[in-house]
Amino acid sequence: MASDIALSAPRLGDLSPIALLLIDSRRKVVEVNAAAESLLQLSRRGLRSKPLSEIIYHDSPVFELLDRAERTVGDIAAPGTPITGPGLLSRQICDIWVRSTDDNGYMIAMCEAATRDVNDSAAGVAGFGRILGHEVKNPLGGIIGAAQLLERQSVDGQAELLEIIKDEARRIERLVNRLSAFELFSAPHMEPFNIHALLERVLASERAAMGSKIEFKRDFDPSLPPVIGDSDHLQQAFQNVIRNAAEAAMEGGAPGKVTVRTSYAAGLSFRQARLGAGLRRAMLVSVEDTGKGIPRNRQNTIFEVFQSSKSGARGLGLSIVKEVVTAHGGQIRVDSVPGSTRFSVLLPLGTGEKTDG
Repeated sequence: MASDIALSAPRLGDLSPIALLLIDSRRKVVEVNAAAESLLQLSRRGLRSKPLSEIIYHDSPVFELLDRAERTVGDIAAPGTPITGPGLLSRQICDIWVRSTDDNGYMIAMCEAATRDVNDSAAGVAGFGRILGHEVKNPLGGIIGAAQLLERQSVDGQAELLEIIKDEARRIERLVNRLSAFELFSAPHMEPFNIHALLERVLASERAAMGSKIEFKRDFDPSLPPVIGDSDHLQQAFQNVIRNAAEAAMEGGAPGKVTVRTSYAAGLSFRQARLGAGLRRAMLVSVEDTGKGIPRNRQNTIFEVFQSSKSGARGLGLSIVKEVVTAHGGQIRVDSVPGSTRFSVLLPLGTGEKTDG
């Protein structure tokens, strides 16, 4: 890797077309080369001694890579990773390598990825998910095993919670396996399933996580037919939306409430190539909360990668939701005023639900 280039000799480092940054144990920049100046659009003087978080936004995957480099011998690689920062005029899509140094610092190497399409940012997130796959799958096996042992000794009321733990762990394991196999949320496995059974699983999980802090209500239309889609991907999407709604409702002051509704989308149809020719009727899943609301100037950007107003959040959840919904030929929108925010997910219905159009 290019980290073997001695950045203390700038002339040598400046010969490299790869951006090189030497970071100390406090995650401050020690030295950079000319390619790093060009990529980050800051001078060497402007970069030296600065915390990395002042150059690259703190919710970037780069910081996750540094965390992993502390525990790993060798290079950590993340292809197609989006980079944003206060000095960057636009988001950069980079291939990144990170290696820890002998003095508890880091060497970061970055070069522009072969694809420059900003719509590939979600692919970068998926690629980063593959990096963490091994670390995620190992503890998941322990969680499932522990839940099975506890199930043998469970008392009244515990069996349902243990079943939620096992189901969620297995679902995460499936998603990790698919990401590890280079699958993206943009490539769903289309099969018929019951949308209400999926939403019930999500609500049961959120009730277990939130306890009595939030009142979850549902208003389902039982006449809806099965949905043709990827149940794992859509469960992840609805879990993100409902979890966001619950967290927002808790910040609203009064006892929070989240309402999930399903219905036919009156007067709307989709042309969905995945499901055959012709127009398809649409279904609507809405998630409404009683939180403070989303400022109007943020409503147009909340589905972008790394857009989040929550403290410590990475801003990935809603970008993944949009990726999943779009891959299913659907749409998602948000309407928000103080005291009420509603996310509306529109999905095409499957076989037997063609319109006359």
